[in-house]
Amino acid sequence: MVRKIKGFTIVELLLVIVLFAILAAIAVVPFKNKIEANKIETDIRRMYGLLQEGRMTAFGEKRRLIFSLNPADKSACLIDEATSSVIKCVNLNKSSYNPVTITIDKRGTFTNGSIYFTGDKKGAVFDCISISYIRVKMGEWNGTDCVVK
Repeated sequence: MVRKIKGFTIVELLLVIVLFAILAAIAVVPFKNKIEANKIETDIRRMYGLLQEGRMTAFGEKRRLIFSLNPADKSACLIDEATSSVIKCVNLNKSSYNPVTITIDKRGTFTNGSIYFTGDKKGAVFDCISISYIRVKMGEWNGTDCVVK
């Protein structure tokens, strides 16, 4: 009597495992880059929101504020210029930003400046903020300027 055994051989199973491992290794790098790009974009959006909130607070309460970005602490804060008290801070995911201080006057206008990510941006759509007298816009840093989008 001939017995027919159905199933996979160990070689076939190992081949499938090796193929899955190779495909997984190929997929990890783009996935990690997307996560890093998302962290940069999240930081830029948090700082953009804090600048807009600072503008509304300065105009509404008629007081001068300072937006201070401290990359070493991974934080961006709004500070009341008269009392030096911190109004609000946001925590950042990354520390590779240019340190900058922007003044927001009683009319809600800004001193000119740029905030930009100094590291490898990993394909982030937004990695800088261009700040002019009355406008705050997100954009992409080209090495010398923030090109707004």
